[in-house]
Amino acid sequence: MRIPYPERIPYTGAFIFAAALFIVQVIEHTPVEFAVYAFSFTMVMTAAFNIAGGLYRPAGAYIFFNALLTLIFGLVFKALLGEAADTNLASPMKAIEVYFLGSVSFLIAAFVESRYRPRQGFAARAFPLLTLRGVYLGALVIGVGSNLFWLSSPTLAPGSILLIFHNADQLIPFAMILGVLYTVRSSDGRRSMTPLLFLLFAYLQVESLIGFSKQFLFTPTFCWVLGAGLARYKLKPINIVVLVCVTFSLYYFGGPYVGVGKVLASDPSASDLRGKIAVSGYLIQNFSQVRQQYEETVATEYLKINYYDKGEGIFDRLQMFSIDALLIDTADRNGYYFGFEPLKEGWENLIPHIIWKNKPTPFFGNAFAHQLGILSDDDHSTGISFGVTADSYFEGGIYGVLVVQTLSFLGVFTLFSLLAGDVREHPAVILLILIIAHTAPEGMLVGSIGLVLLCFVVIGFAFFCRYVFPVVAETFFPEASPLPLAAPVLGAD
Repeated sequence: MRIPYPERIPYTGAFIFAAALFIVQVIEHTPVEFAVYAFSFTMVMTAAFNIAGGLYRPAGAYIFFNALLTLIFGLVFKALLGEAADTNLASPMKAIEVYFLGSVSFLIAAFVESRYRPRQGFAARAFPLLTLRGVYLGALVIGVGSNLFWLSSPTLAPGSILLIFHNADQLIPFAMILGVLYTVRSSDGRRSMTPLLFLLFAYLQVESLIGFSKQFLFTPTFCWVLGAGLARYKLKPINIVVLVCVTFSLYYFGGPYVGVGKVLASDPSASDLRGKIAVSGYLIQNFSQVRQQYEETVATEYLKINYYDKGEGIFDRLQMFSIDALLIDTADRNGYYFGFEPLKEGWENLIPHIIWKNKPTPFFGNAFAHQLGILSDDDHSTGISFGVTADSYFEGGIYGVLVVQTLSFLGVFTLFSLLAGDVREHPAVILLILIIAHTAPEGMLVGSIGLVLLCFVVIGFAFFCRYVFPVVAETFFPEASPLPLAAPVLGAD
């Protein structure tokens, strides 16, 4: 059994899946009209995914993770729980209608982009890959070094040149993916891990425990799956057992750990590394009490945005449909739409601090949450995310979804193809897909601007893959000469 990393999803398979889900939903007393919309959403997003180029291209990855982690995972898990799909939602029919229109928006954007797609992205043309090993080890050294530097909590003034390197620790997941890919390729599929990768995996997992984020908890396993999928790695029984154990652990422990951990870590005494470690230790040592506290919180404070009849741990966080439905319902109850000020300020926010020192930072998710009534009046710091389609509707109604969202992502998908291209052409594209996996379900409409910026970041990253990472790798790991691997090898059989 190989980990699937599809370039396209067969329409027959998608139809059988969507039809089976439709039948189960109707049996569980979901209204037929709702189930029809859910079926249609699945098929339209499948078409959009295939046209966009599948998981090998950033546009296809965006559509995949948006569809999966806003709606499809939630619908499937709710069906497995035996619950009707339209329960625990504000205005469920309007919400599923808006989601369907959002899928049409993505389909139009993907189709138009595919008509003008270049044969190769700029990153691969300008900075062709020399060695996969050199990129992997160089990124690992710089990523870990950056992470250790920022763990010391240096205080830097806004506009400091060192802030450019603040996110360099994101190279660690990138190095993990490339390390797995390189290991599978260089061993002819016999193994996917080495002692160095085990250490890196453990380092990422420990870091995730003091990050108190669902993204961090999933990152190590997700990186292994992505790297193994790209390499077309054939799973062994031990791999399947480990994946099942990890999934159960995230389900049982992840939700309470992240939910309660975020609250405790917000205390000023837990702002530094020592404080975060103390919070993590408390959560682990008192997990029974922590889980009870989390379940009580889900049953009271978060009742409005919980899609399932009771708390389901980390799986509560693998769907956006419930909170998006509340946002859509709020727009209709208000009788007016918010307007596109968030999008305007998002573009303004691209101006560097060094030019506009006192520029405002967009924080509209918090403002939206106050309108929904899920935050206290004096809470102006908690970040709340929403799906892009619900946000588009909240800002501009049907026009926002079918016109503004479509044009925004037509531009984003076009830049993806022009600048980044295909993951099989250059490893820099992996970084973009890694970020998309997190932002696609909850990036809001303003997140499209961040994706535009990321396209240009990928070009700089491709330069580093060509000229910097191999030099760093040879400096720190000189005992083994790198094996040259041509770019088309990435992801190919």
